[in-house]
Amino acid sequence: MTNILVIGGGSWGTAFADYLGRTLGPVRIWVREEEVRRSIREDKRNMAFLPEISLSPNIEAVDDLEKAAAAADLLVHAVPSKFSRAVFERLRPVLGEQVIVNLSKGFEASSLMTLSQMARDVLGDRVISQWVTISGPSFARELAQRHPTAVVAVSYIDTLVEKIQKTFSSPELRIYRNTDLPGIEVAAAMKNVMAIASGIIHGTGYGYNTTASLITRATVEISRLGRRMGGRKETFWGLAGIGDLMLTCFGPLSRNFQLGVQVASGRSLKEIQSEMVMIAEGVETTRAAHTLATRLGIEMPITEKVFQVLFEEKEPRLALQELMQRRLKPE
Repeated sequence: MTNILVIGGGSWGTAFADYLGRTLGPVRIWVREEEVRRSIREDKRNMAFLPEISLSPNIEAVDDLEKAAAAADLLVHAVPSKFSRAVFERLRPVLGEQVIVNLSKGFEASSLMTLSQMARDVLGDRVISQWVTISGPSFARELAQRHPTAVVAVSYIDTLVEKIQKTFSSPELRIYRNTDLPGIEVAAAMKNVMAIASGIIHGTGYGYNTTASLITRATVEISRLGRRMGGRKETFWGLAGIGDLMLTCFGPLSRNFQLGVQVASGRSLKEIQSEMVMIAEGVETTRAAHTLATRLGIEMPITEKVFQVLFEEKEPRLALQELMQRRLKPE
């Protein structure tokens, strides 16, 4: 795996490319925006998405996705879920035996598919034998600042996930391994919904009592959906579950958290999104998760209230009051 292409020049794709450049050597990154490519090439910075980080000199920004992907041994997918299907379509003619390491999180709103399901739908069943997802509590900026970080790599293929674990781990990044792909994908997607809820709590002036209560009940809610979709219960107590959930619900670096704060201040979702440079994945995930919960008959009260606040203009304080006044029951 000496020829690596990172697909996606947002903050996480850039931070991971920087990490690989520092620890493994030369790495290429495909960036859609011409101005970002120029910034990486000329200044060794991504001024749009990660401006404070001086990037590894081993990073080369490229503009021809298909050509670069065809020449690669390993593809690192870091494109937002709403754009991933289009990228997979472009990769289909050039995909051979390349390993795909997925860093993206979320559901596709139209199909309700996870990232691996979407890839399988576009690229065929064989892609699952080449697929690894990495997830866990990891802000892009902090990885780029070399803060010790632990994540989990998941694949159905034991030998593949072990190889990625050994290749990518370092004193800066510790990688555990797992085989519960459905559970980790649901946990990774749903933590962004809960981060919006946490931002709403913060924005309405409530404190740690409320946030801790949210996180605890969110874990229960996420595990209900995850287990229904084939995940294992213990996954939701691991790095991709409670670990990532705590980070995004307590960490102000989360753009989903910040979106929730702004929603609580009375701003419209449309206005907030129009000003965001990066995509808050939790918005589309909320819509998808609400639909999934309805179709599957799963009780997901926090998700329902976030949906109502984002898409039905429910007043945030009222949504919180309604959660607190639900029918009393055993834990």
